[in-house]
Amino acid sequence: MNSRVGIVAAVVVAVVVGAVVVVRQAGGRDDVPTAGATLAARTTPTPSVVSSPTPSSPSSSPVPSPTASSPTRTAAVDSTKAMLAAKLRIVAQNPLYRVGRLPASRCKEPAIRPTSVANVRKYYADYIRCLDKAWKPVVEKAGFTFESPRLDIFTGKTRTACDVQDSAAYCGNGVISMNATFDIDNYRKYNKLWARTTMAHLVAHEYGHHIQHLAGISDASATRTAYANGVDAPLLESRRIELQASCLSGAYLGADRSFFPVSGSWRERWLWTISHRGDEWGTQRDHGSAKNHSRWTRRGFDAGSPAACNTFTASAANLA
Repeated sequence: MNSRVGIVAAVVVAVVVGAVVVVRQAGGRDDVPTAGATLAARTTPTPSVVSSPTPSSPSSSPVPSPTASSPTRTAAVDSTKAMLAAKLRIVAQNPLYRVGRLPASRCKEPAIRPTSVANVRKYYADYIRCLDKAWKPVVEKAGFTFESPRLDIFTGKTRTACDVQDSAAYCGNGVISMNATFDIDNYRKYNKLWARTTMAHLVAHEYGHHIQHLAGISDASATRTAYANGVDAPLLESRRIELQASCLSGAYLGADRSFFPVSGSWRERWLWTISHRGDEWGTQRDHGSAKNHSRWTRRGFDAGSPAACNTFTASAANLA
Protein backbone atom coordinates (compact mmCIF):
# COMPACT_ATOMS: atom_id res chain seq x y z
CA MET A 1 0.00 0.00 0.00
CA ASN A 2 1.98 2.14 -0.85
CA SER A 3 4.11 9.13 -0.06
CA ARG A 4 11.86 11.19 1.52
CA VAL A 5 12.89 14.18 3.29
CA GLY A 6 16.50 13.97 4.28
CA ILE A 7 17.67 12.91 0.85
CA VAL A 8 21.06 14.22 -0.04
CA ALA A 9 23.29 13.97 -3.03
CA ALA A 10 25.91 11.27 -2.78
CA VAL A 11 29.49 12.47 -2.67
CA VAL A 12 30.61 9.64 -4.85
CA VAL A 13 29.62 8.42 -8.25
CA ALA A 14 26.82 5.94 -7.56
CA VAL A 15 25.13 3.31 -9.63
CA VAL A 16 21.42 2.82 -8.95
CA VAL A 17 20.38 -0.74 -9.57
CA GLY A 18 16.78 -0.98 -10.78
CA ALA A 19 14.53 -2.78 -8.34
CA VAL A 20 11.01 -4.04 -8.43
CA VAL A 21 9.19 -2.61 -5.46
CA VAL A 22 6.72 -4.90 -3.80
CA VAL A 23 4.11 -2.89 -1.96
CA ARG A 24 2.12 -4.76 0.63
CA GLN A 25 -0.58 -4.14 3.13
CA ALA A 26 -1.24 -6.71 5.82
CA GLY A 27 -4.70 -7.60 6.92
CA GLY A 28 -6.24 -7.78 10.34
CA ARG A 29 -9.23 -8.70 12.43
CA ASP A 30 -12.10 -6.33 12.96
CA ASP A 31 -11.24 -5.98 16.62
CA VAL A 32 -7.47 -5.94 16.09
CA PRO A 33 -6.86 -4.05 12.85
CA THR A 34 -3.35 -4.17 11.51
CA ALA A 35 -1.35 -1.86 9.38
CA GLY A 36 0.76 -2.64 6.39
CA ALA A 37 3.90 -4.54 5.82
CA THR A 38 6.98 -2.86 4.52
CA LEU A 39 7.96 -1.31 1.24
CA ALA A 40 10.08 -4.21 0.18
CA ALA A 41 13.00 -3.62 -2.11
CA ARG A 42 15.52 -0.92 -1.43
CA THR A 43 18.73 -0.53 -3.37
CA THR A 44 21.93 0.86 -1.92
CA PRO A 45 24.10 3.08 -4.10
CA THR A 46 27.37 1.38 -4.95
CA PRO A 47 30.37 3.69 -5.31
CA SER A 48 32.23 3.23 -8.56
CA VAL A 49 35.90 2.44 -8.23
CA VAL A 50 38.31 4.98 -9.70
CA SER A 51 41.73 3.35 -10.00
CA SER A 52 45.01 5.16 -10.39
CA PRO A 53 47.29 4.17 -13.29
CA THR A 54 50.45 2.33 -12.28
CA PRO A 55 53.67 4.16 -13.32
CA SER A 56 55.30 2.47 -16.32
CA SER A 57 58.80 3.07 -14.94
CA PRO A 58 60.48 4.39 -11.79
CA SER A 59 60.95 7.74 -13.50
CA SER A 60 57.23 8.13 -14.31
CA SER A 61 55.16 10.49 -12.21
CA PRO A 62 52.06 8.83 -10.68
CA VAL A 63 48.69 10.17 -11.76
CA PRO A 64 46.63 11.02 -8.65
CA SER A 65 43.10 9.76 -8.16
CA PRO A 66 40.34 12.34 -8.37
CA THR A 67 39.84 14.06 -5.04
CA ALA A 68 36.70 15.60 -3.59
CA SER A 69 37.62 18.87 -5.23
CA SER A 70 38.76 17.46 -8.56
CA PRO A 71 36.81 18.23 -11.76
CA THR A 72 35.85 14.55 -12.09
CA ARG A 73 34.42 14.31 -8.58
CA THR A 74 32.71 17.68 -8.85
CA ALA A 75 31.05 16.64 -12.10
CA ALA A 76 29.86 13.42 -10.47
CA VAL A 77 28.32 15.28 -7.55
CA ASP A 78 26.65 17.78 -9.87
CA SER A 79 25.27 14.93 -11.98
CA THR A 80 23.83 13.22 -8.90
CA LYS A 81 22.22 16.44 -7.71
CA ALA A 82 20.67 17.01 -11.13
CA MET A 83 19.35 13.45 -11.22
CA LEU A 84 17.76 13.75 -7.77
CA ALA A 85 16.23 17.11 -8.70
CA ALA A 86 14.66 15.47 -11.74
CA LYS A 87 13.25 12.66 -9.58
CA LEU A 88 11.82 15.24 -7.17
CA ARG A 89 10.02 16.94 -10.05
CA ILE A 90 8.51 13.61 -11.09
CA VAL A 91 7.06 12.89 -7.65
CA ALA A 92 6.18 16.45 -6.58
CA GLN A 93 5.19 18.10 -9.87
CA ASN A 94 3.73 15.17 -11.74
CA PRO A 95 1.20 15.98 -14.50
CA LEU A 96 -1.16 13.59 -12.73
CA TYR A 97 -1.85 16.31 -10.17
CA ARG A 98 -3.20 18.61 -12.88
CA VAL A 99 -5.79 16.37 -14.53
CA GLY A 100 -8.70 17.58 -12.42
CA ARG A 101 -11.48 15.53 -10.91
CA LEU A 102 -11.82 11.88 -11.84
CA PRO A 103 -14.87 11.08 -13.93
CA ALA A 104 -17.34 8.86 -12.10
CA SER A 105 -17.15 5.28 -13.28
CA ARG A 106 -20.89 5.14 -12.57
CA CYS A 107 -20.32 1.72 -11.05
CA LYS A 108 -22.18 0.33 -8.08
CA GLU A 109 -20.47 -1.73 -5.43
CA PRO A 110 -20.00 -5.24 -6.87
CA ALA A 111 -22.90 -7.35 -5.65
CA ILE A 112 -20.77 -10.46 -5.24
CA ARG A 113 -20.05 -11.47 -1.65
CA PRO A 114 -16.73 -13.07 -0.65
CA THR A 115 -18.04 -16.54 0.17
CA SER A 116 -15.69 -18.42 -2.17
CA VAL A 117 -12.44 -17.91 -4.05
CA ALA A 118 -14.39 -17.65 -7.30
CA ASN A 119 -16.58 -14.93 -5.82
CA VAL A 120 -13.59 -12.99 -4.54
CA ARG A 121 -12.02 -13.14 -7.99
CA LYS A 122 -15.26 -11.94 -9.60
CA TYR A 123 -15.62 -9.08 -7.09
CA TYR A 124 -12.11 -7.76 -7.72
CA ALA A 125 -12.31 -8.25 -11.49
CA ASP A 126 -15.53 -6.20 -11.58
CA TYR A 127 -14.04 -3.55 -9.30
CA ILE A 128 -10.89 -3.20 -11.39
CA ARG A 129 -12.96 -2.71 -14.53
CA CYS A 130 -14.69 0.17 -12.77
CA LEU A 131 -11.38 1.63 -11.63
CA ASP A 132 -10.17 1.43 -15.24
CA LYS A 133 -13.14 3.50 -16.41
CA ALA A 134 -12.28 6.32 -14.03
CA TRP A 135 -8.48 6.28 -14.26
CA LYS A 136 -7.84 5.59 -17.97
CA PRO A 137 -8.92 9.04 -19.22
CA VAL A 138 -7.00 10.96 -16.55
CA VAL A 139 -3.81 8.91 -16.97
CA GLU A 140 -3.91 9.58 -20.69
CA LYS A 141 -4.76 13.25 -20.09
CA ALA A 142 -1.61 13.48 -17.98
CA GLY A 143 0.39 12.21 -20.96
CA PHE A 144 1.04 8.64 -19.82
CA THR A 145 0.20 5.32 -21.45
CA PHE A 146 -2.60 3.47 -19.70
CA GLU A 147 -2.52 -0.26 -19.05
CA SER A 148 -5.00 -2.12 -16.91
CA PRO A 149 -3.36 -4.08 -14.09
CA ARG A 150 -3.43 -7.85 -14.03
CA LEU A 151 -5.25 -9.55 -11.16
CA ASP A 152 -3.72 -12.34 -9.07
CA ILE A 153 -5.94 -14.08 -6.52
CA PHE A 154 -4.33 -16.42 -4.01
CA THR A 155 -5.54 -18.35 -0.98
CA GLY A 156 -2.90 -17.81 1.68
CA LYS A 157 -1.44 -21.24 1.02
CA THR A 158 -0.16 -20.30 -2.40
CA ARG A 159 2.61 -17.79 -2.94
CA THR A 160 1.55 -14.71 -4.81
CA ALA A 161 2.94 -13.36 -8.03
CA CYS A 162 5.22 -11.13 -5.96
CA ASP A 163 6.19 -13.71 -3.37
CA VAL A 164 4.30 -12.28 -0.39
CA GLN A 165 1.39 -13.60 1.62
CA ASP A 166 -0.23 -10.45 2.99
CA SER A 167 -3.85 -9.55 2.38
CA ALA A 168 -3.08 -7.28 -0.57
CA ALA A 169 -0.08 -6.32 -2.64
CA TYR A 170 0.96 -4.44 -5.73
CA CYS A 171 3.80 -6.36 -7.27
CA GLY A 172 5.44 -3.40 -8.98
CA ASN A 173 5.06 -4.93 -12.44
CA GLY A 174 1.40 -4.31 -13.15
CA VAL A 175 0.02 -7.09 -10.95
CA ILE A 176 -2.47 -6.55 -8.12
CA SER A 177 -2.46 -9.56 -5.80
CA MET A 178 -5.30 -10.15 -3.34
CA ASN A 179 -5.65 -12.84 -0.67
CA ALA A 180 -9.04 -14.55 -0.98
CA THR A 181 -8.61 -16.37 2.33
CA PHE A 182 -8.35 -13.06 4.15
CA ASP A 183 -11.57 -11.76 2.61
CA ILE A 184 -13.53 -15.00 3.05
CA ASP A 185 -12.51 -15.33 6.71
CA ASN A 186 -13.39 -11.71 7.45
CA TYR A 187 -16.81 -12.08 5.88
CA ARG A 188 -17.62 -15.37 7.63
CA LYS A 189 -16.14 -14.70 11.08
CA TYR A 190 -16.30 -10.97 11.60
CA ASN A 191 -18.35 -7.96 10.56
CA LYS A 192 -19.66 -8.49 7.02
CA LEU A 193 -19.89 -4.80 6.21
CA TRP A 194 -16.34 -4.28 7.47
CA ALA A 195 -15.18 -7.07 5.15
CA ARG A 196 -16.79 -5.27 2.20
CA THR A 197 -15.38 -1.84 3.03
CA THR A 198 -11.95 -3.37 3.57
CA MET A 199 -12.07 -5.05 0.16
CA ALA A 200 -13.16 -1.82 -1.51
CA HIS A 201 -10.40 0.19 0.17
CA LEU A 202 -7.60 -2.32 -0.36
CA VAL A 203 -8.12 -3.00 -4.05
CA ALA A 204 -8.42 0.73 -4.79
CA HIS A 205 -5.27 1.32 -2.71
CA GLU A 206 -3.29 -1.27 -4.69
CA TYR A 207 -4.70 0.25 -7.86
CA GLY A 208 -3.34 3.58 -6.57
CA HIS A 209 0.11 1.97 -6.61
CA HIS A 210 -0.55 0.98 -10.22
CA ILE A 211 -1.31 4.62 -11.06
CA GLN A 212 1.97 5.62 -9.38
CA HIS A 213 3.69 3.03 -11.56
CA LEU A 214 2.13 4.35 -14.77
CA ALA A 215 2.99 7.96 -13.88
CA GLY A 216 6.62 7.20 -13.07
CA ILE A 217 6.18 8.09 -9.41
CA SER A 218 7.11 4.63 -8.12
CA ASP A 219 10.40 4.44 -10.01
CA ALA A 220 11.39 7.99 -9.09
CA SER A 221 10.57 7.33 -5.44
CA ALA A 222 12.64 4.12 -5.46
CA THR A 223 15.64 6.10 -6.70
CA ARG A 224 15.09 8.69 -3.98
CA THR A 225 15.07 5.85 -1.45
CA ALA A 226 18.36 4.56 -2.80
CA TYR A 227 19.99 7.92 -2.08
CA ALA A 228 18.21 8.51 1.24
CA ASN A 229 20.43 9.53 4.10
CA GLY A 230 19.97 7.83 7.45
CA VAL A 231 17.46 5.35 8.81
CA ASP A 232 14.34 7.53 8.98
CA ALA A 233 14.42 9.01 5.47
CA PRO A 234 13.54 5.77 3.63
CA LEU A 235 10.64 5.19 6.02
CA LEU A 236 9.36 8.71 5.38
CA GLU A 237 9.56 8.12 1.63
CA SER A 238 7.63 4.87 2.09
CA ARG A 239 4.91 6.75 3.98
CA ARG A 240 4.68 9.27 1.14
CA ILE A 241 4.09 6.42 -1.32
CA GLU A 242 1.64 4.51 0.87
CA LEU A 243 -0.43 7.47 2.03
CA GLN A 244 -0.65 8.71 -1.54
CA ALA A 245 -1.98 5.32 -2.68
CA SER A 246 -4.68 5.47 0.00
CA CYS A 247 -5.50 9.04 -1.02
CA LEU A 248 -5.91 7.87 -4.62
CA SER A 249 -8.15 5.09 -3.34
CA GLY A 250 -10.31 7.72 -1.66
CA ALA A 251 -10.33 9.87 -4.80
CA TYR A 252 -11.93 7.07 -6.81
CA LEU A 253 -14.67 6.46 -4.25
CA GLY A 254 -15.23 10.18 -3.90
CA ALA A 255 -15.70 10.62 -7.63
CA ASP A 256 -18.11 7.68 -7.76
CA ARG A 257 -19.82 8.28 -4.41
CA SER A 258 -23.30 8.88 -5.84
CA PHE A 259 -23.32 5.68 -7.86
CA PHE A 260 -21.52 3.25 -5.55
CA PRO A 261 -23.10 4.64 -3.36
CA VAL A 262 -20.86 5.73 -0.48
CA SER A 263 -23.54 6.64 2.01
CA GLY A 264 -25.34 5.53 5.13
CA SER A 265 -23.99 2.56 7.08
CA TRP A 266 -21.54 1.67 4.29
CA ARG A 267 -19.89 5.09 4.54
CA GLU A 268 -19.80 4.93 8.34
CA ARG A 269 -18.09 1.54 8.27
CA TRP A 270 -15.67 2.70 5.56
CA LEU A 271 -14.69 5.69 7.69
CA TRP A 272 -14.10 3.33 10.60
CA THR A 273 -12.05 1.03 8.38
CA ILE A 274 -9.68 3.70 7.08
CA SER A 275 -9.19 5.12 10.58
CA HIS A 276 -8.10 1.72 11.93
CA ARG A 277 -5.22 1.02 9.58
CA GLY A 278 -1.88 2.42 10.57
CA ASP A 279 1.64 1.90 11.83
CA GLU A 280 0.40 1.57 15.39
CA TRP A 281 -0.25 -2.11 14.62
CA GLY A 282 2.86 -2.65 12.54
CA THR A 283 6.55 -3.09 13.17
CA GLN A 284 7.82 -0.09 11.21
CA ARG A 285 6.75 3.50 10.60
CA ASP A 286 6.42 2.87 6.88
CA HIS A 287 2.70 3.36 6.12
CA GLY A 288 1.67 6.25 8.35
CA SER A 289 -0.34 6.50 11.54
CA ALA A 290 -4.03 5.63 11.62
CA LYS A 291 -4.78 9.34 12.01
CA ASN A 292 -2.83 10.34 8.92
CA HIS A 293 -4.03 7.33 6.94
CA SER A 294 -7.61 8.38 7.59
CA ARG A 295 -6.84 12.03 6.87
CA TRP A 296 -5.20 11.40 3.50
CA THR A 297 -7.84 8.89 2.40
CA ARG A 298 -10.65 11.29 3.31
CA ARG A 299 -8.78 14.12 1.60
CA GLY A 300 -8.82 12.17 -1.65
CA PHE A 301 -12.46 11.25 -1.16
CA ASP A 302 -13.55 14.86 -0.54
CA ALA A 303 -11.68 16.17 -3.61
CA GLY A 304 -12.29 13.25 -5.97
CA SER A 305 -9.03 14.28 -7.60
CA PRO A 306 -5.35 13.24 -7.49
CA ALA A 307 -4.52 16.91 -6.96
CA ALA A 308 -5.35 16.33 -3.29
CA CYS A 309 -2.84 13.48 -3.05
CA ASN A 310 0.54 15.17 -3.45
CA THR A 311 2.16 13.73 -0.35
CA PHE A 312 5.59 14.63 -1.72
CA THR A 313 5.12 18.30 -0.86
CA ALA A 314 3.62 17.59 2.57
CA SER A 315 5.55 18.15 5.79
CA ALA A 316 6.90 15.19 7.70
CA ALA A 317 4.45 15.95 10.53
CA ASN A 318 1.53 15.28 8.20
CA LEU A 319 3.04 11.94 7.24
CA ALA A 320 3.89 10.53 10.66
